[in-house]
Amino acid sequence: MAPHAETSLFDTSGYSPPENVISELKKSLRLFNSSAGAVKWISEGPQIVDSHDRESDEHDFVLQLSLDDIQEIEDAFISFKATTLPLNKLQAENFPLPTLSSRIRKLSVGLVDQHPYFIIRGLKPQWFSKYKNVVIFTGIASHVGTKRALAPGDPNVLHHVTNIPISSEKECTTYRGPANRTIALPFHTDYGSILSLYVLSRPASGGAFHLADIHDITSRIARTRPDILETLRKPYIMVNPKIEGGFDERPLLFTQASGRLAIQASRSRIFGTATRLRPNYLPSLTAKQIEAVDALHAAGQEVSRRFDFKSGDMMFCNNLRLMHARDSFLDGNEDENTTKRYLLRLILHDERNDSRWDVPDKLKNTWKELYDHEDEEEIFTIHPELFSFKAGH
Repeated sequence: MAPHAETSLFDTSGYSPPENVISELKKSLRLFNSSAGAVKWISEGPQIVDSHDRESDEHDFVLQLSLDDIQEIEDAFISFKATTLPLNKLQAENFPLPTLSSRIRKLSVGLVDQHPYFIIRGLKPQWFSKYKNVVIFTGIASHVGTKRALAPGDPNVLHHVTNIPISSEKECTTYRGPANRTIALPFHTDYGSILSLYVLSRPASGGAFHLADIHDITSRIARTRPDILETLRKPYIMVNPKIEGGFDERPLLFTQASGRLAIQASRSRIFGTATRLRPNYLPSLTAKQIEAVDALHAAGQEVSRRFDFKSGDMMFCNNLRLMHARDSFLDGNEDENTTKRYLLRLILHDERNDSRWDVPDKLKNTWKELYDHEDEEEIFTIHPELFSFKAGH
């Protein structure tokens, strides 16, 4: 199949805001030609820097794996495979990393209040089978978080972020959301504490990943439009796909007990998507509510950090603090065996004693839905499978 760019969907949902709307919002927020200094959204503290891969003066939080580290991961895979346990029983105790675990834990504990993301780099996923890649990702992730999120009503705990075309006959009956297309994704959050991604392969072009800290986003908005922040702090009614007719009513923006801000803004739950519109049983969003969510995207574009992933990268992000976005992309030519953009996703929470996660009170029921389940309920899909709407963002 020759590479091709997916034509833009005719999106009446509001999931993907029109460029002219964002342009006007940036004028309203006075974001063009901003005189503000360079964004500094990484707090001071111990830093682990990959000195071999710095393209700017900004600090990176990269754990570069050595050959000994990779051998330790290989040994952990062999150890887990020998147990014959199912994947839903994979936890840190049966994926032992004798020296690497403490370094991963140091980074993962810091996600809360030191550095909101980190990257583990150096794996070669093209050397591994699909099963081995899933075991390695899940095993390493188990040293970051103790719990894996299940979207209510969807047993799949592992999700495949890659373009998955379907026939035109199935388009009317099968949900194919933004995560399984080549289109750009506006700034949003997923549901849960720690967004975890494993890059199996890269596209031919495009597909850059962007992170924006909610403190920087709100700071830019507050300079000229503090009313937008007040709107974000008031309840939104959004889809809860756990049951037919389900909904949640809560704010998108929170102030935690620590004084830090938290954001949970899934655009698919707020707007629906081009192929699954916001249901008619919900009241329409107000113009102010729509403007406020789009302002998160407009300001996010101005303060974000761009990442061009390498194959084998694992990224772990504080999903209560960072919003993320993606550029559109072009996959390679399958006939010539060139690469495509393909990531695996897990969403974690950490309940270890050294963890300091602070979940806003109005999100605690949602977190209970995500994380309060038995390991046996988790299903791992090894091969590419479409996101359900329930697991979307």
